[in-house]
Amino acid sequence: MTKVLKIHPVTPAQAQAMQAAAKAVKPNTFPVPDHFTAAVLTTSGAIYPGVSYRSDTRTLTMHGEATALAHAAIHGESDIIAITGPNCHICKQLIWESAIRSGIDIQVAMDDGQLVPISKQMPYPWPDVEGRKFAKHEKPLN
Repeated sequence: MTKVLKIHPVTPAQAQAMQAAAKAVKPNTFPVPDHFTAAVLTTSGAIYPGVSYRSDTRTLTMHGEATALAHAAIHGESDIIAITGPNCHICKQLIWESAIRSGIDIQVAMDDGQLVPISKQMPYPWPDVEGRKFAKHEKPLN
C-alpha cells in the first residue's frame, strides 16, 4: 500500500501570521540584515521563524527554512503543516524529507497567499514517499 501524505488545513489568517513572523525577523539575518527568512506552522498552531545565517564560503550557509525547522525542533515540534515560500531546491528537499517523516504534506504559503503542497513541487522526490532511495523510473535494488 502506498503511503499518503495528509494535508492539514491552513487558514488565510495563519498564512498571513506566518508571513508576518518571517518578515519580523528580517533584521536578524546574518551577516547581512534583511536577507532570507522563513516561518513554519506546526500542528499545535505555533509559528516558529528562522533566518538565514551566511558563511563566507557559502557552503556552510543555513537557509531561513532550515533554521525555522530547527527552531520548531528545539521546542519539541516536528509536525510541520506549513512553511513560508517560495523556496530554493535545497530547502524543498529538506521540507520534503520532513514531510515524509511526519506523514504531513507540508503546504508552502507563497507571498501571494497561495498554498502549494510540497508534494506538488517534487515531481521526482528522493527518497520517495515510502522512504525508498531510488528514482520513480528505476527499480529498487535487491
